[in-house]
Amino acid sequence: MGIYDYMNHFWFENENDPCSLSEGVLYFYLLYEANRQHWASPFKVSTQMLAARLNTSKQNVMKARDGLRKRGLIDFSKGEGKGKPALYTLRLSEEQSQSLSQLMTQQLTESLASELPQSLPHSNIKEENTTKEVGEEKQYPSSNSKVVLTLSELMEKLLNDNSWLLGLSERLAKNKIILNGEELKDKVREFFSEQEHKGCKGKEEADCREYVFNWIKYKYKNYYGNESKCNGQISTIKIEANRPEDYTGYC
Repeated sequence: MGIYDYMNHFWFENENDPCSLSEGVLYFYLLYEANRQHWASPFKVSTQMLAARLNTSKQNVMKARDGLRKRGLIDFSKGEGKGKPALYTLRLSEEQSQSLSQLMTQQLTESLASELPQSLPHSNIKEENTTKEVGEEKQYPSSNSKVVLTLSELMEKLLNDNSWLLGLSERLAKNKIILNGEELKDKVREFFSEQEHKGCKGKEEADCREYVFNWIKYKYKNYYGNESKCNGQISTIKIEANRPEDYTGYC
């Protein structure tokens, strides 16, 4: 049995016949003390210390422990003076614990059965045209993700996609690369010019969009070392890609 079994036992008894405030505070302090003493049974606690810790009188402590014993929550033997403090035992048998667990499970089941709707949908309803974000990247329709477009088709599509250009600008800014609208478009054109010079004929659209981002980061790292100077601003760039393919893609 663990600490939660004793807590459940207390609150179940309290629900049927509420304890006084002093009894409740004393019980939970004894629970703390039993745990602190590694669940020795019985465990020692002086009445004087209990009164000090609970900020009450010794008379109130003795009255509260008598009440807890009558409820069957604890047992104790009185101390015999200095050096021989009172001995306490938390009472909860294995049979009581199992019965309480079964009763609470039944109550919870009945409560849930009355509160939950009689039928639930087989799946969540999704709004149409909802896009899923992976990190900061925008996921494009799967129908186009595997279609290889020519470089000229891709360049025209990307340069006319203002939403993507804005997102690209924001991602670069987070990497301390600040470009205005025309500068960003020039970098996109430069990317496609380089791919054409390498003999690349086409790419998948989703991959190409990500390659542009990584390529720009790569260029600024190589041209400016660890510093990027854009629009008169100098800043540090953190490069996450670690393979050539991450920047240029496969052709």
